[in-house]
Amino acid sequence: MLWGVAGARSAETAPPAEDVPHPGSAQYFDNWAVGCDNVLRCQAMTLEPPDASDAETVMLEIARAGGPAGEVTLRARGLDTLPSRLTLVVDGRNNAILTAGEGEDPFVRGAEALSAVRAMTGAVTIELVTKKGEVLASPSTAGLSESLKFMDARQGRAGTRSALMEPGTQPDSSVPPAPPMPVVRQMPSPDADTAPALTALELAAARKLAQCDASVAAAAVTELAPLDSASALLLLPCEAGAYNVSMVPLIARNSATGERALSIARFDFAPGFTGDPGTPPLVVNALWDARRGILSSLAKGRGVGDCGASEDYVWDGAMFRLIESHAMHVCRGAWEWIRLWAASPKRDVILSGAGAGPAR
Repeated sequence: MLWGVAGARSAETAPPAEDVPHPGSAQYFDNWAVGCDNVLRCQAMTLEPPDASDAETVMLEIARAGGPAGEVTLRARGLDTLPSRLTLVVDGRNNAILTAGEGEDPFVRGAEALSAVRAMTGAVTIELVTKKGEVLASPSTAGLSESLKFMDARQGRAGTRSALMEPGTQPDSSVPPAPPMPVVRQMPSPDADTAPALTALELAAARKLAQCDASVAAAAVTELAPLDSASALLLLPCEAGAYNVSMVPLIARNSATGERALSIARFDFAPGFTGDPGTPPLVVNALWDARRGILSSLAKGRGVGDCGASEDYVWDGAMFRLIESHAMHVCRGAWEWIRLWAASPKRDVILSGAGAGPAR
């Protein structure tokens, strides 16, 4: 099953072209998914085989940072808590030990992980085994080689000594450096935890702006979350389905007259199910984390949450800026999605250059 979500942009939401994030895209090879973000951190994830009779509860993830010294990490991802120690067995031979600290999934990184990943290429069987000899998972090898070749190509690592697939003789110094992480301004957290409730007139104006399903909007409980000293966020429920609730984000700004002006929130990259140009953005299953100042959207492709798209944003004083984007467009048991964009928020700083500062 394929499920697609693309960040739409409209005249109402689009910032200047040089400030627009460009998330990467995921690729799918048989029973593996792979993708890289804007700083060339790449991930490959196992998928459930199409003919699987039971749902997988353990995934295998291969991740590598960009640049000449990019480190490899091999990690088991558990739907439930995993044992703190697992053995990677490749074609019947113990290959690597994955260990975990408290609250972590078991992993191995560095040279040992690189060696283990290379051993997996061309293998017939891969198993994750507990201390007691129980096989927790048997990840498929179909599509693994193609996924690793994709990672090497995206990072400019093909033919080098550190390549995952078919290492060559070129020195690792020939691998291009990873692009720098974009930095975006984030407004400092306001002193207040809540904002004054909407008046009846303000609520009516919000519903008119949002262009929502009248029955959903009318039944909604509306709350305002302070963004800064002059602005607050209103998330107005607009559409409701079995496992996705879409909300239109609005900004209420204080004015010298004492009345608040309402407007549709602006984004540098529109979230969730945002539709055609000119329509308001839709934040799906919205979560506002007041402590960290992060607005999250999580659009599920189906109820179990093994496909979809998610975005995290911070407020820069004028619009919401994308700091992280994940996606998985095939619904095949992958509850961990591939990161396709990352940016670093900095509170109360003045920046220059692409992606920096409030919208103009």
